[in-house]
Amino acid sequence: MPRRMLFLPVLAVGLGAMAIALLLGGRAVTTTETEVIERVAAQYLSEGGVERSDCEARPAQSEGLWLVIICEARSGAGAEYFIDRFGRVTDSRTLGERS
Repeated sequence: MPRRMLFLPVLAVGLGAMAIALLLGGRAVTTTETEVIERVAAQYLSEGGVERSDCEARPAQSEGLWLVIICEARSGAGAEYFIDRFGRVTDSRTLGERS
């Protein structure tokens, strides 16, 4: 078997890894805060939220997170959503109602 035939699988794996890296990098660069906030606000409404305007965002303080989106009604009920750099909800926490 010629040496070139042994090199082709290594080349294919390398090109595949580069394609995946470019895809993930492009997604991280093109995701905007507005898109993420709108998507999480829609999720909040589908979970029984009151108004889209209940949601606001702030920068995350934790390593590996990008935003914290807080959707809270006047009664104090709502949720916090923790967003990573790719715009995915990594965790959420329910906020309780105030008496």
